[in-house]
Amino acid sequence: MFEPRSPRDRQSSPIRETCPMWNSSETYTNTDMLLYLTNSCHYDKWSRPETNKGPLEVMTRLHVYFLGFIEAHSLQLTAHVLIRYRWQDLRLDFSRLAPNAGHIVSEGFLRNSIWTPHIYLVNEQDSLVMGTDQKDVLVAVEPDGMVSMSARMKVKLSCLMDLQKFPFDEQECPMVLESWTYNSSQLLLSWDKDTPVTVNKDLHLPEYKLTNMWSNYSITSYSVLGEINSIVVPTQPYYGRFGNISNFPSSVKARLWSDSVGNYSSLEVRFHMAREIGHYIMDYFVPSILLVVVSWVSFWLDPNAVPGRTTLGTSTMLTFITLTRNTGSALPKVSYIKATEIWFIVCTAFIFGSLVEFAFVNTIWRRRKNVELKKVNSKYILKSTLTPQLARKNMGGRQSPNGNSLDRCQSWPTVEKDNSGELFYLGNSHGSSNTLTVNSTDSIITNPSAENNSSADYTSVVIQVPGGKDTAGNVAAPASGGFTTMTPQDIAKWIDRRSRLLFPIAFIIFNILYWGFVWI
Repeated sequence: MFEPRSPRDRQSSPIRETCPMWNSSETYTNTDMLLYLTNSCHYDKWSRPETNKGPLEVMTRLHVYFLGFIEAHSLQLTAHVLIRYRWQDLRLDFSRLAPNAGHIVSEGFLRNSIWTPHIYLVNEQDSLVMGTDQKDVLVAVEPDGMVSMSARMKVKLSCLMDLQKFPFDEQECPMVLESWTYNSSQLLLSWDKDTPVTVNKDLHLPEYKLTNMWSNYSITSYSVLGEINSIVVPTQPYYGRFGNISNFPSSVKARLWSDSVGNYSSLEVRFHMAREIGHYIMDYFVPSILLVVVSWVSFWLDPNAVPGRTTLGTSTMLTFITLTRNTGSALPKVSYIKATEIWFIVCTAFIFGSLVEFAFVNTIWRRRKNVELKKVNSKYILKSTLTPQLARKNMGGRQSPNGNSLDRCQSWPTVEKDNSGELFYLGNSHGSSNTLTVNSTDSIITNPSAENNSSADYTSVVIQVPGGKDTAGNVAAPASGGFTTMTPQDIAKWIDRRSRLLFPIAFIIFNILYWGFVWI
């Protein structure tokens, strides 16, 4: 049995002759073998293992236990993974010391006694090695010096997301491993050839569905010095990632620590996940569609039902805004427009449009003057409704000789005849300027009952109006080029009837375009 020497004894000893000797005839335990192999007199755990084939290769394998929530607000992904690294350290080869011995398995002691690669997560926000009493780290050494180190970890990874099609988005979240201490000329990371990345078959994500994943190998280059035109000898050596001596003269390169400056080996695994939209369909899109449809109920109410239509429009608007705020509160503030914001803007426009339509028809309803239309169609109704004064000016009516337009008809006590005998003017006997011009005496019929009237100041006449009734009770035919009169109430109801079709058709067209965009 050998006994390891204390550091004080080793310092007083000359050289390796004082190291413990291995006696193959004796029986040793795994602990004894580990103490012998990792004895500091012939093993330096701070130096990487030497190889005869260039840089040391560290083979990596990843197993995913669990993928948690993708927190869109903080742009991070939580994962529980098992990482295994394998490399060969010829200093730990014990095949000749104990030919019949198997592999050595240990936890914390062996890890702290041998060299291990320092590999970090590039996009890590937080990580920890899991374990209850002890950390879940396992180290195994094969007889040929092949070392395997496994660790179970909980990591929070940064995941930059593209939310333009939210909630119909698909995200790719990477997990990047990279060597921290040694560059690519000294250490190379590589994936296991058989199964580099595996996933728990019972893995179920609450909001996403893992559709695909792939692994990649790359070399990452770091440089801050760039090209140097003048020959400057740095006073401090450059090491680590922030240096590039490729453009320095050879005399300057010799003064730099070039063994750790340059490119670094990197491994990457990407998880491609598609968001499950069932929650958003039932909790956001379906209720918002129903709110828009409910706002159209006002088109079936009376245009003069101010309390009912106002309450219906404002309540649907406020409910929809509250619904949208609850849905988008967990999302980060981004500079681009998301698909949910397009939906919100258009649905708000439809609900607000129903309120504007009610205000418009209610304003028309409260008018007192009829509207004259050349034709009963949308063009003339809207034109006469929006510009009623202009419509009356274009009617082609005559003016009285003194230039005043006729606003309404009244009963006139006197009838006067002009000098030509063709035109009659109806006016009052008090010199009023309001007159009605009659182009022909054929349109004036004297009331026979007026002949028996003994009053000399009264004359009864009947003027036939197009579309009205003559003295016999028959409907008079309208004159050529005549206008049709509609009351403001008729126009308001006509606009409501058209809105019952226009709003749903426009909303259906928008839905076709919107759902075609988010699914393509």
